[in-house]
Amino acid sequence: MKASRIILSTFAAAIALTTLIASHSPASAGAFGPDYGWMGNKQYMACLKYVGAFGADYPGRDKNIQACKRNYL
Repeated sequence: MKASRIILSTFAAAIALTTLIASHSPASAGAFGPDYGWMGNKQYMACLKYVGAFGADYPGRDKNIQACKRNYL
């Protein structure tokens, strides 16, 4: 009885540890990591590319970037 309880506890601990490690792996955050996951959003990146084509001094550029965020993030 005691041996089966030890085996069961060890097995449960191994599963819990594996789940904890897998949930914090870089792969679960996307190809670019947790801080840059938005870079994998192709529609958002295409919108930014279109907005950026007008140049940094284009009037309303910040408003357009916010529109990209609102629509695609």
